[in-house]
Amino acid sequence: MLGPYRVLDLTDERCWFAGNLLAQLGADVVMAEPPGGWPRGFAHDAYNRGKRSLTAASADEMAALAATADIVLHNDATPFDVDLNTLRDANERLITVHITPWGETGPKADWSATDLTLFASSGQLAVTGDSDRPPVRISIPQAWLHASAQAAVAATVALEHRARTGRGQHVDLSTQQAVCETALSAILYAPAGLEEVQREAGGVRFGNLMLRTIYPCKDGYMIVTVAFGPMIGPMVQRFLAWMHSEGFCDDDMLNKDWVNFALLLQSGEESIGVIEQLMENIAAFCLTKTKAEMIERGLQDSLLVCPVNTLGDVLDSPQLAARDFWDEVDGLRHPGRFVLAEGTPLTPLGPAPEAGAHTAQVTDEWTGAESELSPTEALPDGAPADRPLAGLKVADLAWVAAAPLATKILAHWGATVVRVETQNRPCLLRGALGHRDDVPDQENAIAWHSTNANKKTISLDLSKPEARAVVRDLAAWADVVVESFTPGTMAAWGLGYEDLRELNPDLVMVSSCVMGQTGPFRDFAGFGNMAASVAGFFDITGWEDRGPAGPYLAYTDYCSPRFTVCALLAALDHRRRTGEGQHLDFSQMEAAVHLLAPAIAEMQATGEMRSRRGNADDEMVPHGVYPTMGDDEWIAIAVEGDEQWRSLAIEMRREDLADLDSAARRERQAELDEIVTEFTARQNGPGLTHRLQAHGIAAHHVQNSGACLNDPQLAHRGHFQWAPHGYARRTVVDAIPYTLSAAHNGFSWAGPTYGEHAMEILEDLLGYDADRIAELAVAEALE
Repeated sequence: MLGPYRVLDLTDERCWFAGNLLAQLGADVVMAEPPGGWPRGFAHDAYNRGKRSLTAASADEMAALAATADIVLHNDATPFDVDLNTLRDANERLITVHITPWGETGPKADWSATDLTLFASSGQLAVTGDSDRPPVRISIPQAWLHASAQAAVAATVALEHRARTGRGQHVDLSTQQAVCETALSAILYAPAGLEEVQREAGGVRFGNLMLRTIYPCKDGYMIVTVAFGPMIGPMVQRFLAWMHSEGFCDDDMLNKDWVNFALLLQSGEESIGVIEQLMENIAAFCLTKTKAEMIERGLQDSLLVCPVNTLGDVLDSPQLAARDFWDEVDGLRHPGRFVLAEGTPLTPLGPAPEAGAHTAQVTDEWTGAESELSPTEALPDGAPADRPLAGLKVADLAWVAAAPLATKILAHWGATVVRVETQNRPCLLRGALGHRDDVPDQENAIAWHSTNANKKTISLDLSKPEARAVVRDLAAWADVVVESFTPGTMAAWGLGYEDLRELNPDLVMVSSCVMGQTGPFRDFAGFGNMAASVAGFFDITGWEDRGPAGPYLAYTDYCSPRFTVCALLAALDHRRRTGEGQHLDFSQMEAAVHLLAPAIAEMQATGEMRSRRGNADDEMVPHGVYPTMGDDEWIAIAVEGDEQWRSLAIEMRREDLADLDSAARRERQAELDEIVTEFTARQNGPGLTHRLQAHGIAAHHVQNSGACLNDPQLAHRGHFQWAPHGYARRTVVDAIPYTLSAAHNGFSWAGPTYGEHAMEILEDLLGYDADRIAELAVAEALE
């Protein structure tokens, strides 16, 4: 899809993944290595596949290559300074992407950072783990991977902008902000007037009610989701019927009104004790089942159950095998294509190159010879030039978070996104994850406000053929259709890709779901927390002596939108050059597995399988989350080398320990953790953070929603943006984690109220007259 483009990758291990994503989409990605090459290892083997390598010893060599490149990726890793401004001055088409921990400017711009401290700063760490222990990170580092995926998105957005303006621009990307996205919606609680989310391993707490989700089974752990409402309630009912048939649920429990149970709790007609008893029954039932038995019945009856997969389970997944997901390279399986693209299949990537293997070849091909420039696309009349996606028309039939967060990115950058919803099957974001001032009105839902910002909405009863006719007209109007229904639903309505392509031959359509449109698990019923579990993230988050904790809430919902947007914009770029639309089959699980690629390679090569290990690290000691003064207040400290340890020891007034090298510190790790804990427990967390950072030590106090809202760096970056709303007046939307130098950054309105833009959509976008609209009203197709 991105075959014409040249990408110069100046990053190191932290951000190789950005170039890897662009290489998967077909770009010519050249990694610039220092003389002697980057250290080799599992991350190198995983994230440099499909790239070419050259070695370079000076900024002048880089400038010569950048003169004909389309994109430069940089994270300050080169042993020589690279002036990105100068590179763009010499090549007006060049897009430069600068990935930093905190952003290029602001009060923390020069602070040290590691995976642990970035998670501590982002709101994610505060809500992950057991309530009686320190917050805990995902054991396989993730922060820089989030930034890398967003860097690939930013690059494709900038390519679209270049197609409209003819000029490149600069991208300033904050890793802290990229990680903040994974704490939705907990990170929005403070400005919404809500109590902070309390972390709970294996479940979610709502006031006095702890809804447990993780249960031991015969051969590991399972997720069983108990929730209420018109969609989930019947699934709970079916699960209880299974339990009842085997004697683990009595008649009274089976016959509860699980659809309206939340309302019955609020009115006092039901009690929390019923839920507590139900969870005890589920725990006993799960111990009689294997993971395979549970998932088989779950697929058969559409139950909200799934296994807590280990990395070994992921590697052996029959779903991934059936979809031919893996690339086999030198006897190891690596995560393969991250989207099934019907028109432009992603090519399996070969092994990572040897250092400098392509130096002469790349120098000869790139020097003085510009890459192919994609055809330009004129801006629509009156469209602002600072909106990269102005003129792009999107029909959004997705729901909950994963795909709608992708269309949020499109809407932010100027696309016209029409969100189709139905009050008969309300989006879960309207009923869950927090409401302003705890007033549970569907128009008051903070996750809805943020996820659907800048979109226009129309509410249709899709059970009516007249409403589906409106969707067909939207598909004829649109450049892009995005949907996330259960596979087969759209086709059953006459709205499948083949149907819509007849109306709009160059349509690009994205079908997003947990497992993908094909394979034995295609009908898997689940949400982002369950996708994270089957992708392997729950097993690697928590403490070795306890069951899996899992990352906060729907982790893959926040990972996958970046992949979706990359694939979608690449498909649109291909369409611009060829006139060809296509269907993109997107699996949230498959995308997320890429974030675990080095550990999956390591497991095959060594036989050692990564699992949860608290906050321990392979290289850094001490490395942990330690208590500070106050209730549930913590600081993350990551000592990256001997000099940082010496500085920390002196700060703790333990000069007697200052000369301990890494090996000695590892031998005395438990003792040193106790010493650090004794020191930090007497300190103010934010104050100690500043002290340690001043001495070059990577540290950050663990920020919850309120602390993030008041973080001067996030404020400087404009991460929390107040936007108008028809019901809530003004509400907070979390920002995109990067800025484009030639584009407007910000949201004009928050996620709209039901049918707020119906007349504008019907009259202005679709051209319906009064009679046609009246016919829809009479047919009760409009809600």
